[in-house]
Amino acid sequence: MATRSMRYDSPAYLVPLTVSKETVAGAGAVGAKYVAFTTMLLKSATVMLTTTGTLTAAGNTNLTFKKLGTATTSVGFVNLNGYGTATVNQVGTQVTLAGTLSKGDMIAATNGTDATFVTSVTYEFLISPGADITA
Repeated sequence: MATRSMRYDSPAYLVPLTVSKETVAGAGAVGAKYVAFTTMLLKSATVMLTTTGTLTAAGNTNLTFKKLGTATTSVGFVNLNGYGTATVNQVGTQVTLAGTLSKGDMIAATNGTDATFVTSVTYEFLISPGADITA
């Protein structure tokens, strides 16, 4: 397959893209993984509780978003304290993500210390202008 770049103002570079993933239960577990198919600008993540946890103290129900590529870099953080024993499917919490994924880089969410909570994460990103896509 061939690759191609489009004009700088192509809608492919202007329209935000989204993808939804689930985290996995477990203290320090890594889930909600997404691998970039081209160079992408990270915009945000919206997080919604889907399975309640058991802990409510500070730090237990945090999610840290990390870029995993040639190096591991933190690109965002959301504190879900108080959601440990809350009702599922609450209104989502949005967090701004900072960074760029290169083709083949992964973004993932790492849980805090609560062993049971699970969230649904929707990532929002843009294809970086000039990035190659499959033709």
